[in-house]
Amino acid sequence: MIQVDYFNPESLHAALVDVDTVVSTVSGTPQLALIDSCISACVRRFAPAEFEGVPYERPMIEQGREKIDTLNRLREVKEKLQSTAFCCGIFYEWFDPGGLSRSGVSAGTILEATPTGRVFLGDEACYMLDFRNERATIPAYTEKGDDVYACFTAAADVGRFVAKCLRMETWPEQLRMRGERLKLLDFVGIAEAVKGKGDVSDFRNAARPKLTSTKGSTFDVTIISSEELHEQAIDAEEAEDWKQVSKLEALIATQRGELDFLGANANDCYPEVKTLSFKQWLSKAWAQEA
Repeated sequence: MIQVDYFNPESLHAALVDVDTVVSTVSGTPQLALIDSCISACVRRFAPAEFEGVPYERPMIEQGREKIDTLNRLREVKEKLQSTAFCCGIFYEWFDPGGLSRSGVSAGTILEATPTGRVFLGDEACYMLDFRNERATIPAYTEKGDDVYACFTAAADVGRFVAKCLRMETWPEQLRMRGERLKLLDFVGIAEAVKGKGDVSDFRNAARPKLTSTKGSTFDVTIISSEELHEQAIDAEEAEDWKQVSKLEALIATQRGELDFLGANANDCYPEVKTLSFKQWLSKAWAQEA
């Protein structure tokens, strides 16, 4: 292990000499510095720490601005530095006991550009599903009334795909991978089934009416509309509740389809990687909590 100072170009350059491929685990300004140092050290290719959502389809909300800056920088230097974005949809670990923060995958989503500084979003039950208390808040429908879908993947499966993709001679602009693609209604139905409270079809049939909440399932489920999401985000911003703003923007991104994609080229290239279904992962993750 080599310790580096991301604000010292000489330190970064020395660590990158004779390195072929860099998979970044930092974001923001340190990642931009890392890209520049990769170029100066003649690194061949680079994968940014921009997992989950599909690049170039993200709106300019606070959570996405630094990611957009990184992707734009990589576009600018594409003749000097090959790159790809690993897209995996939503990490299952958001729904881990203790949430994404405790899972060890990351500290959670960081909202940098707020008047109060850094806000960390990654606690248990902060995003869509509160499995422990049998509650969910989901943007189940698009503005046109269609079902919202999202892709989901276990972090361990992402790691296996990335390891395989490192063997590729050249990378496409995106490498998409997923464990499952689910309607958000079915996502909650699976959680109920794991709890032993019903099955997926029971929840889908009960939740179909476009209500703000439903008691047709044994989970307490709030179905939040696009209009409600934006109104609540405005209220939270006016109250300077930046953590709530961050939570709502994550739901808005989900409702817009930024975490959904049809083709999964990494799955196609490496069919030997057998991914966990959400039901398998959730059952295992919460087995010790029963």
